[in-house]
Amino acid sequence: MRICHVGLNHRTAPVDLRERAAVDGGEIADILVKLMSKKSVREVALLSTCNRVEFTLVTHDPDAAIAEVHEWFVGRTGHELESITKHLYSYTTDDAVRHLFAVASGLDSLVLGEPQILGQVKGAYEHALTAGTAGHVLHRLYQATFSAAKLARSETAIGKQSVNVSSCAVELAKRIFGDLTGKAVMLIGAGEMAELAATHLRANGVKDILVANRTLARAEKLAEEFSGHALTLDQLGDYLDATDIVVSSTGATTYVLLPDVVKAATAKRSGQPMFLVDIAVPRDIDPRVGDLDGIYLYDIDDLQQVVEGNKENRQQEAEQARLLLVTEEAAFLKWLKSLESVPLIRSIQDQAEAMRRDELLKARRYLKGFNDEQLLAVERVSRSMMKRFLHPSLKTLKTLPDDMEGDLLMGAARRLFGIENADERSSRSDADEHTSG
Repeated sequence: MRICHVGLNHRTAPVDLRERAAVDGGEIADILVKLMSKKSVREVALLSTCNRVEFTLVTHDPDAAIAEVHEWFVGRTGHELESITKHLYSYTTDDAVRHLFAVASGLDSLVLGEPQILGQVKGAYEHALTAGTAGHVLHRLYQATFSAAKLARSETAIGKQSVNVSSCAVELAKRIFGDLTGKAVMLIGAGEMAELAATHLRANGVKDILVANRTLARAEKLAEEFSGHALTLDQLGDYLDATDIVVSSTGATTYVLLPDVVKAATAKRSGQPMFLVDIAVPRDIDPRVGDLDGIYLYDIDDLQQVVEGNKENRQQEAEQARLLLVTEEAAFLKWLKSLESVPLIRSIQDQAEAMRRDELLKARRYLKGFNDEQLLAVERVSRSMMKRFLHPSLKTLKTLPDDMEGDLLMGAARRLFGIENADERSSRSDADEHTSG
């Protein structure tokens, strides 16, 4: 049994590729079910955020499972296989578990230690549960992941940092305008990122906040919290000219702010600059907006410079968090390895017991003069001899190392005891069926 982790993120792929690969929540179940129909995939989950699209798979054939995911990315992005694979990473077992633990702990985020990612990982697990593609292994993996992330955040200061993508967007706005006091802000979207941005903007002196959202009720709820004004996306053009700063973070799959709307707004601003930051993936603001005079447009990849500037003081805490995760990773991997050895041990024991009983049955003709007590003694001796004979082998299988040596020992044990694993039986069955056809 192997765990694979395949995907792309902000380090390996630019925003235009990530937005092609991004998956809406309503699509996830169908994607998971289709992948589960592939022979190599036993369990699967999908995590899609503004900074990453990643699959976690359980498989007996890592190469085939990884190939299936690569094909999905090809179909999703429209890129050729050779072009897309240079942006993808593929981890198996130890590295896959280590990566997932790091992701959930915020150690692989654009903003080191950002807290939102843990909720997103939990969401990926819940989607897999709903779709019926999370089985025993993924359940145990995600429970271990949540426990590891909680430990990293509680035992180090990595989770106590207030830095996140929204705060970085505000920091970038300060670099453009200097003092934000008195500036007018429009938030496009009314989700968690918009709320975080509003909090940081208010802390930096912004008084007037407009909240535009597809659903007016959600916009009104957020606007009320910050004493702002709510509007729908259809009203963007009516208020944009009065806005100095725009922070957009919707879940839309098409652009919500187009060049002609922004151009009309800038014409009314008498040369006053406008700062727009698009922290959504797929992007909310048409990139051509950045070509307009007086417009400063940034997307989530442009925040990297701000992030790097705030990274040093969190790096030490991150290293301590990684050390804590090592123990959690080892515990899970030990359990995973046991999944392979336990059925094998049981098969060896069952086979040996069947052989013991068969030999005793054959020996009955030589034991006709034995009374019940003597027959019981023979039974005990045969069972004791069997256990003593098997003990060294079973002890080794119970304590297999989590590396190639462990795999080789299991393969040798199957060969020596003449026991097929599930994949061998399946392959033989397929071959027989093909031959008979």
